Amino acid sequence: MKEFRGRRSTTYLLLASVLLGACAPPPATSPAVADRQDEPAGGVLVALPPAEGAAEGAGERAAAFAEPGTAVPVAQDDPSWGDPLAPVTLVLWGDYQCPFTARLMANLPTLQEKYGPAKLRIVWKHNPLPFHKNARPAHIAAETVLRLGGVNSFWRFHALAFANQRDLTPDAFTAWAAQSGVDPSAFEVAFTRQHFADAIDDDLALGKRVGVTGTPASFVNGVFVAGAQPIDKFQAVIDAQLAEAAALRRQGVPPQRIYAELSERNHKTPPPKPAPPLDTTVWKVPVDGSPVRGSPTALVTLVMFGDLECPFCKRAVPTITELEAKYGDKLRVVFKHNPLPMHPRAEAAAEFAIEAGAQKGEATFWKAHQALYDNQDKLEDTDLEDLARALGLDTKRVMKAIATKKHAARIQRDQDLAAEIQASGTPHFFVNGRRLAGAQPRERFEALIDEEIKKARQLFVEGTPAAKVYETLQKDAKAGVTMERILAPAPTKDNPGKGAPPGAAITVQMFADFQCPFCRRVQSEVDRLIAAYPGKVRVVWRHLPLSFHPHAQMAAEAAVEAFRQKGEAGFWAFSAKLWEAQSQGLDRAVIEQMAAEVGLDVPKLSAALDTRAHWKVVQADVELAGRLKISGTPGFVINDYFLSGAQPLHAFQRYVNKALKRELIAPDLLKADARQPVALVATVPPPFGTSPSSAPAPGAVAQVRLGAKHLLVMYAGSMRAPAHITRTRDEAIARAEEARKRVLGGAKFEDVVAQYSDEPGAAKRGGDLGTFPPGAMVKPFQDTVEALNVGQMSGVVETAFGFHIIVRTQ
Repeated sequence: MKEFRGRRSTTYLLLASVLLGACAPPPATSPAVADRQDEPAGGVLVALPPAEGAAEGAGERAAAFAEPGTAVPVAQDDPSWGDPLAPVTLVLWGDYQCPFTARLMANLPTLQEKYGPAKLRIVWKHNPLPFHKNARPAHIAAETVLRLGGVNSFWRFHALAFANQRDLTPDAFTAWAAQSGVDPSAFEVAFTRQHFADAIDDDLALGKRVGVTGTPASFVNGVFVAGAQPIDKFQAVIDAQLAEAAALRRQGVPPQRIYAELSERNHKTPPPKPAPPLDTTVWKVPVDGSPVRGSPTALVTLVMFGDLECPFCKRAVPTITELEAKYGDKLRVVFKHNPLPMHPRAEAAAEFAIEAGAQKGEATFWKAHQALYDNQDKLEDTDLEDLARALGLDTKRVMKAIATKKHAARIQRDQDLAAEIQASGTPHFFVNGRRLAGAQPRERFEALIDEEIKKARQLFVEGTPAAKVYETLQKDAKAGVTMERILAPAPTKDNPGKGAPPGAAITVQMFADFQCPFCRRVQSEVDRLIAAYPGKVRVVWRHLPLSFHPHAQMAAEAAVEAFRQKGEAGFWAFSAKLWEAQSQGLDRAVIEQMAAEVGLDVPKLSAALDTRAHWKVVQADVELAGRLKISGTPGFVINDYFLSGAQPLHAFQRYVNKALKRELIAPDLLKADARQPVALVATVPPPFGTSPSSAPAPGAVAQVRLGAKHLLVMYAGSMRAPAHITRTRDEAIARAEEARKRVLGGAKFEDVVAQYSDEPGAAKRGGDLGTFPPGAMVKPFQDTVEALNVGQMSGVVETAFGFHIIVRTQ
């Protein structure tokens, strides 16, 4: 049970619809075409005054609270909406960065309006997914707002987080906390020190126990509803539970007991999953000067890749201590650093621990290691100063080491090794080179250690000295994943660059798209990379506007014009403005406004766009990307190494350090060679609103294409809805459901499209969208098409454009 989070307001919260994704640009053709694949849409819970009559009977019920239940327990201090004694409770595990959770949040207003707070209670539980790097900080921030400001402040923050799902940053959290009525200074202190992070871990642990494996995951009086299901699915479950609750009341069961009894009756505890077989692959994991605890003659070496701010690492530490006590001199432990970008003080903590060992030996390193895990909420500079004094360290030297990143090379070496052997995430363990990922139960470690002791003893019997067992096992171990090599033509003076001058030791050719959110996010890491290698790294821009970003081609041509007018400084200044304005859609008006703000000649830029003066420049980069087999953004050619995606700084550093060695390219590692000049394939400029496809490589396999037809019902405020559409969102849902029933009743889909669809031109096409490649549609639409069989019809599917009925055709 979580500690008390502060007094909960008795005010009932209402829900107002908030359009998420309204800032996204309209698609170039069909409303189903995406500019962001994971763009959420809909409404979120917000705190407003109670509905008229909502407090009726509140006085006599104020002291009452439903029993928490044991199947899907609900604590009094969980953030909730609705009467604690409502006959139906919906417990929702969600993730602030998950687009499917956002989609479900969009449906909750309908449920709240239909059932009201007297019949329905909604309870929020934290479930940040590990692959959403901004999710956990967002959940800690929300929990901090709850503790400091109460439940109304929480729901305000909750609404802002979903409404701004692409901007989950510490600065935004502080601003939203202030808007939610929480003192920003108090918030920053509590958030930075993660005072309330344990609550997130409690919810995660409970979710795991009740069977939550993804988000969103809902339990309606214990009945499990997986994912962002259509609203009618929830209504059916709620209606059934209202009937069950009424039956219990007739039998004399008090209101306080209804939730506990029904959730215990309905919830089916998932059977324990059988543990996956232990990985038999032995990876090459050298000790390489890392801190070691245990006997040098130990038969088993356990290497831990950890992050000193990671709560899961902290949870694993007692398990490791228990293993050391059990196995004694048969086990030694090695620690390697892998501070994750999502933990702002992890790198400083790593510097502290290494410096402690440098000053007073490995024993002091391990003391610092334990103290840092014991005090994970106290990792600010003043806290580390206090710890340095407590450990008898030279405090000035410690703080200088942190400030100057004295031990960055050691940390980078550990992180490079982690990347090579695919030890992503923390904690990550290797037992005599065999992988065990995550904070596993002690029994999993024991099974692996016992196996390795048997092998080691056999080696010992055969004559291998105990001190050489690990070295012997590592001789034939699997080396890390090799880096792809790629040969691109050298950039010319016509390619805008920044950082070191042309001819620098490292040239990074960045293939990017101005509408790609991942390209926007990585820009700060690119600037940090340049700063990390003064005078050595030059970053050069290459255009790769993607087909599902409707304004990317226009933005690219405008950027070329900015370069022509004002050189590299003008190009990068204009680029920065485009990144800032990305959420506005980057249509022609926005592009021209950004051009004016950086002092470009706007009439000249407009003329260049009208005449398509620079399309060949962009197309040349696009076709080069095709020859290099680069299909997504951002993509980086670092001298002759290829790195894909919006990576953290240490990943770039690994590639740069490798490139600086100028190693020969093994033929089997060469991904592509596009150094020879090739004539432009395209002969006409692509129309704005679409982007060119890369020229296919000879012998390339044709891309799989999907096909679908659909019916779209819009509402006032949905994306691309024309002015004559005045129906409400709820009316749109009802109309879409009515259309679907018509088809199920035997009406031809094309006839129903002609009668119900709001998409321009849909009647003539029968709603047919033709064929399209994977990734070309907004994610909810895409996911639905992929889940359908050919000829099968979907339920009502919501996107930012409205409500769809989809039939897969190919």
